[in-house]
Amino acid sequence: MNNEGKTIGEMLRAAREAKNLTVEQVNRETRISIQTIRSLERDDFGAFPSETYLKGFLRNYAEFLGLDGNALWSMVASRAGGGSGAGPSWEIETALKEEKLGPPPVIRRLILPVLVLLVVLFVWMWLREKRRADRVEHSRVETVVEIGATG
Repeated sequence: MNNEGKTIGEMLRAAREAKNLTVEQVNRETRISIQTIRSLERDDFGAFPSETYLKGFLRNYAEFLGLDGNALWSMVASRAGGGSGAGPSWEIETALKEEKLGPPPVIRRLILPVLVLLVVLFVWMWLREKRRADRVEHSRVETVVEIGATG
């Protein structure tokens, strides 16, 4: 198959058609969505949220069709870096902010109040037990004093 002068999307579509595959068949075999396949075949790389998504889908689709996914990715990367404005509309991924992972907001809002409640409950139980122990000790002292006074 002569790929000279063809766009990446045209090469993908030609390879798919040479294998007599429909977009729906590719979808079933690869689990790549029909919309994603069509975006790749239309060279609509701006439809992808980031460089990573584009690279992964392009390489998987190309390799499924028997094409060199790395070579196609190199073509996309050189086109995007060429300054012609023909590349993807998203910026290079290194410019993206790193998202900090943590517990969901609901859990974060619940943790502090629950911890405070547990501390208050623990202190209350400790004080109650201490008062009871003091009363028992006080009654023992009174009993000893009474025995000593009567004996």
